[in-house]
Amino acid sequence: MPIYEFECRACGHRFSEFYRTMHSSTERRAPACPFCQSEDVQRLVSSFAVHGPPRPDPAEVAAEKAAAERLASITPKEQIEKWRAGKR
Repeated sequence: MPIYEFECRACGHRFSEFYRTMHSSTERRAPACPFCQSEDVQRLVSSFAVHGPPRPDPAEVAAEKAAAERLASITPKEQIEKWRAGKR
């Protein structure tokens, strides 16, 4: 069930038209402009949206990476004591 976008060449008004099937869009004439009733309209190339999993925010990723690096740079006290005692 496609929805096509049109632009009126007479007044510049943009509008959409719903078709039940792709085949019906080729059988029917382009609709008249709902604003000025002109039949001088052209079909536009429509944009579309691609949906997928949300992408992580770059600032959030940088903050998480910085926090992980800070935690990795902190050596636990128990580990320091083992090293001082000569144990691994």
